[in-house]
Formats: sequence, C-alpha cells, structure tokens
Amino acid sequence: MSTSQAAFEQAESSPASSNWWAILAMMLGVAALISAELLPVSLLTQMAQELNISMGIAGQMISTTAAVAMLSGLILPSLLIKVDRRHLILSFSLLLIISCFVTAQAQTFWTLLCARVLLGIAVGGFWAILAAVTMKLVPAERVGPAFSFIFSGVSLALVAAAPLGSYFGEQVGWRVVFVAVGVISIAIFALQLLTVPSVKSQREAHHDGIAKILKRPGVALAFIAMLLSFTGNQMLYIYMRPYMELYLGFNIEQISMSWVLFGVASFVGATFAGFLAQKALKQILLGMPFTMVIVAFALLLGQSIHPLAYFLIACWGFFGAVLPIIWSTWITKALPDAAEAAGGLYSAALQVAAIIGAALSGTFIDQFGVSSNMPLTGAVMMVTLVLTLASLQKKRIE
Repeated sequence: MSTSQAAFEQAESSPASSNWWAILAMMLGVAALISAELLPVSLLTQMAQELNISMGIAGQMISTTAAVAMLSGLILPSLLIKVDRRHLILSFSLLLIISCFVTAQAQTFWTLLCARVLLGIAVGGFWAILAAVTMKLVPAERVGPAFSFIFSGVSLALVAAAPLGSYFGEQVGWRVVFVAVGVISIAIFALQLLTVPSVKSQREAHHDGIAKILKRPGVALAFIAMLLSFTGNQMLYIYMRPYMELYLGFNIEQISMSWVLFGVASFVGATFAGFLAQKALKQILLGMPFTMVIVAFALLLGQSIHPLAYFLIACWGFFGAVLPIIWSTWITKALPDAAEAAGGLYSAALQVAAIIGAALSGTFIDQFGVSSNMPLTGAVMMVTLVLTLASLQKKRIE
C-alpha cells in the first residue's frame, strides 16, 4: 500500500471530532500501568527484605513483567483480532487492578511473580493497541497532539511513582502503596468504561516488513544500538534505590528527594526531546551514550560528594526520558516507509532491555556489590556509542 493511499484511508476512518475525555482516560491508564510496573524500583529493598530474597532476585520482578509484556504485545492483538478494542482496553485495566491487589497481599515471591505476569499481560496488550485506538478517537490532524498528551502519562508516572512510592512505602509499607494504586486504577477503569467508544480492529501483517527492514544498510546495527541504549538505561534505573540506600547511605528523605529530582528531570527531558531531535538528531544519538558513560562512572564519586550524586541521578532521569523519544524520531527519519514494522521492533527492544538489564545488573550486584553496576553500565553505553556511530555511517538520515 502506498503512503498516500494509507494516509487517505486513515483520513477516511478518522472521527469528525475529538474525544478528549477518552484520550484523558487513555493517558491515565498509561500513567497507572507505568506506575505499577516501576513501583518495585523505589520499593526494591523493602520488598526483598520482607520476602526474604536477594535484591538481584527481587529485580526479576521487573524483568518478568517486561518478558510477559513483550509476548503479550506481539501475540494478543493478532490472537484477539475480532475483539472490540474497547473491551481489550477495559480487560487490561482490570488485569492491572487485580495485579495490584494480589501484589499487596503476596506472602511469597512466586505469588508476587504471578501478579507481575498479570501486569505484564496488561502492559504489553495496552501498548500494542494504543496507537490504533487513539487514531479512532481524534481526527487525523489531531493524532500528533493526542499522542503527546497520552505519552505525558509516562512522565507523570516517572515524576510521581518513584518519589511517592518511596516515601509512602517507608511511612505505611509497600503493600499499602500497591493497594492505593489499585484503588486509583478502579477510578480510571470507570472513566474508560464511560468514555472509550467501540473500536474495531483491522488485520495487519508485520513479519515480512520486519525481516526486510533489518536487511537495509545500517538498520540492524541501529536496532542493536537501540536495544543496548535501553538496556544500559534500565541497568542503572532498576537498581537506583539500592545504589542510593546502600552505596550512598541516603536516608528516606534523601532518597525521596533524589526520586523527585529524577522525575522532574525526566519530565523536562520528555518535554524538550522532540524539539532537540528536530534540531540535531544525529548529534544527540551520539552524544547521549557518550554522556551516559561519563555519568555512569561519575556516580562512583557520589559516596563522598552527595550534591554531585543528586545532580547525576537527575541527569540519568533526563537521559532515560530522552532516549526512547530520540530513537522514535530516528525511525521516522530513517524508515519513513516502514515505521509500523520498525515500531514493533522498537517496542520489543524496550521490553527486552528491561529483561537483560535486570538480569545482568542483578547478577553483578549479587556477586560484586552495588558499586559494580556503574562501570558495567558504562561499558554497555560505550558499545552503544560505537554501534550507533557505525549505523549512522551506513544509514544516513536528514
């Protein structure tokens, strides 16, 4: 199908007016899903201690969710091709609610993993159909602003989930925090029930497109670099709480402040990443991993210079928010005729990165201590820099 034909068909199927209440419900759904997925990062130490497991094993809560989300996103949309997408959105929100309450009462690590599996199904399925549903909620010319608003839910989760989870986890316990997220998710489910309209699906094929685009010059290298950049970011982010608590010796107030700075920096990064990408995409693709190498190694100095640690933690929050947006922009520039297939690889890379990051860093931390994670992350970002440079030399972009 030609680009012009696809654009014409999209315009034909777009609604005449915008359903911003439904867009709000989708944005809040994203915020709740991301919050539930990332809460263990700020509660990792407490959860590991209460369940009597190591931090490395506790970190696999994140990797388990990511693994299931990857499979869910790849399988469910085609498996449930005939199901109204409204019903799927509501079903995924219900799974989120169930997951939160099961997590809150879990007495064993295996019960906790079951809850994270349910969450993974919800996360992967929700993200997989998000674009298709959004395109049915607003006219074609408003899809861009609608996506920007929905993705602000990610920033909202990053700004609020970690610092609030860390603070209230210390005050009332991590179980109460998950109950609170479950209650909030019930309210979001009610809003979705009232506002999200019926959305019929359309059968699409992806596998041939993915195979073909990977054979293009520099594309396979770029996706490996993308995967490694996401992995490096996850390696430090997932184990940021143990770094602050065990390596820096921060108390709960300092940890909460660090998460606030991290979240605010993430919001700033997400806000300005699009503008930066339009102005200097290639320079940022190379500059990001280079700077992240420096920050990863500099974090080792934070033990003796706490103000520096605050600054570097905020820097990592900024970079973590910019990375996915920059690589998304690269897809639109380098693969404008295969953005959908490339988007599937991009989504898979995000989930695989969380799996690899949690497993690799968890293993090193259990064997060599928290401080080993910083040079390990720096090494991964060095490889990312080399591969990104090689891919840009083979695949030129505007």
